[in-house]
Amino acid sequence: MGLIDTEGKQYLSQSNIFADAFNYLLYDGEEIIKAEELKELDTTQIAVPYGRQARLPLQKYRDILKLWNAMMDKDAIYVILGSELQGTVNYGMPVKDVLYDAIGYSKQIEEARRSYRKQLSIKTEEESTDKEDEANLLLEDGILKLKLTSAEFLSGFRKGDKLIPIITAVIYINPEPWDGPMSLFEMLDVKDVRLYKYLNDYKINLISPAAMEESDFGKFHTDLGVAMKALKYQNDGVEKVIGETNHRKIDRSTAVFLNNVAKLGLEYEEKEDDVDMCLAMEKKEQKDKVTGAIEALKGVGLSETDIVERIIDTFGVTKEYVLALISPKKV
Repeated sequence: MGLIDTEGKQYLSQSNIFADAFNYLLYDGEEIIKAEELKELDTTQIAVPYGRQARLPLQKYRDILKLWNAMMDKDAIYVILGSELQGTVNYGMPVKDVLYDAIGYSKQIEEARRSYRKQLSIKTEEESTDKEDEANLLLEDGILKLKLTSAEFLSGFRKGDKLIPIITAVIYINPEPWDGPMSLFEMLDVKDVRLYKYLNDYKINLISPAAMEESDFGKFHTDLGVAMKALKYQNDGVEKVIGETNHRKIDRSTAVFLNNVAKLGLEYEEKEDDVDMCLAMEKKEQKDKVTGAIEALKGVGLSETDIVERIIDTFGVTKEYVLALISPKKV
C-alpha cells in the first residue's frame, strides 16, 4: 500500500471527516450524518457466492467501511458506507465497486443464513406429513421463535427479510480531473443497443477535488474542505489557498495529510494540536531559503563552522536550527 493510500485512509477514517465527506456526497453538505452515529466495520469482505459449500470464497479489503445507525423521522436507519481511496485513476473502478458492494450484500445473506441455522431446526411429525413446505422450525431455549418455509430455510433468507443498503464513495486524492469511466455502461462494448434493456448499469459515486466548484468547498464542516481545496490547487495556486485561511488554525491531522499527500512541506512543531497554515508555509519558505544558502556555501568550499556563522548572520536563526539542516544526526 502506497503512502497516499495509508495516509489518506488514516485521515479519512476519522469519523468526523468521514461523515463530512458523505454529507457532501449525499446531502450537498447538510449535516445529516453525525460522527457519533458511525460504527467501524471490518474492512475484510468475504463472500461465499454458493453457500457454505463453496471451495473458493472471495476475499477483498475495502479501504474504509462504517455502519451509519441513526433515527430519521422516528424510524431507525441503517446504511453501510464504504470509501475507496484513489491516488490515480482506476479505469476499472465501476467493476471494482460493484464487486465490493455485491460481496457486502452476499455477506449479509450468509450472516442471515448462519443466524438461522445456528438455532435448532426440527420437523414435527404433523408438519412433515401435512405441511412439508413449512417443515422447518427454529427454536431458541426450547421456545418457538419463528417458522421458515422450506424455500426460506434452504436459501437462508426469509421472504420478508431486507438487506442493509451499501453506498460506496470513490475519493480521488489527486488534483487532476478523473478521466476514467463513471459507470459500467461506459466500459461495455455494446454493438446492439437493444441489449441495454437487459443489462444492468452500475455507477460510481465520485468525490474529486478537480470537479469541485468554489462554492463546494464551503459545504464541508471540517477541515476536509481546506484539504480538498489545497488538493485541487496543489500544482498551481496552493499558496493562495493557504493565505485564504488567514492564520486560522486547522487540525493537525489535516496538515499531516496535506504534507504527505499534496507534498506541501508545511513546517510546524510535532507537539502542535492545531496548525496555523500561513505560519507553517512561512516557515517552509524560510527553510527552503536557508537550505538553498547552505548548499551554495558548501559549493564554494566553506567549512561547517563558517557556514553556520554566515547563515545565523543572514537569517537570524539559531545554531541548532542550522545544524539540523546541515546534518540532522548532530542535533
